[in-house]
Amino acid sequence: MTIIKSLDEVMNVENTVVTIGNFDGIHKGHIELIKEAVEEAKLKKYKSVVFTFENHPMRYFRANSIKNVITNEEKVKIFKELGVDIVLMIQFDEYMTKVPPTDFVKDILMEKLNCKMVIVGHDFTFARNKEGNASLLETLGEKYDMNVKIIEPIKIKGRRVSSSYIRELIEEGKVCEIKSFLGRNYSLEGEVIHARKIGRTIGFPTANLKSDDKLIIPKNGIYAVKVYVENKIYYGATNIGYNPTVNGRTLSIETNIIDFDEDIYGEIIKIEFLDRIRDEKKFNSIDELKSQLRKDVNFVYKKYVYK
Repeated sequence: MTIIKSLDEVMNVENTVVTIGNFDGIHKGHIELIKEAVEEAKLKKYKSVVFTFENHPMRYFRANSIKNVITNEEKVKIFKELGVDIVLMIQFDEYMTKVPPTDFVKDILMEKLNCKMVIVGHDFTFARNKEGNASLLETLGEKYDMNVKIIEPIKIKGRRVSSSYIRELIEEGKVCEIKSFLGRNYSLEGEVIHARKIGRTIGFPTANLKSDDKLIIPKNGIYAVKVYVENKIYYGATNIGYNPTVNGRTLSIETNIIDFDEDIYGEIIKIEFLDRIRDEKKFNSIDELKSQLRKDVNFVYKKYVYK
């Protein structure tokens, strides 16, 4: 798979089938679009192209206005797994805010990408002030002899699959429901960092995760998680919050990994959210906190470890 980071780097591209979008989360609706592009490209012996952005367009207009569901690195990994030939992942910049729809199609899709077919969702918008939509794309497709395929939305339990709805579920801590829409459990990945080490002093050592600050974090609380450490899988209980019982002042993501006692400071781990156990709360004493932590770990043991 080829990754291209700038329109200026696009040269001598063969005939292509292109799908366009931010693809935040790469949920089941996105996967449908990408699979369709890959299959059409194979059928016609073209190259499949995913045209996406390094930065979320909304963050260009207002910094920190939105949190991402996954990192760009995760996006690229999934694109590769889906069999995409070329990923064009560029900066959403001033040019993208000013390019007219006709120029977008003529200069980028036709001249740069040699696009023979473009596949988009029914609510697709593009170019200056979102002046372009699926209907206009079809009209321009006829003008430039470019086939346009519009994919209808996927609905699950009567709800349209969308990145915005998945964000809502994450913010509400409804991690059990996310998999139905995302196609996989929600996860966070990052470096294990040094913190106050209070968990170790009370018999519940934790791995403190430094996550990407552009990512959305689930609602504060205690979660059952699957933990990936150096290609090995463990289970654990993750606390997201401020540790009010021990007067914590900063948000932390701490995981007590079951049956694990190794030094992994500086290592990159991934935690995959399986279930929300309870809200974070302030206990009256350390003993009361320890008692509840034992219950949290037992919940994970019974439901996931010793099934």
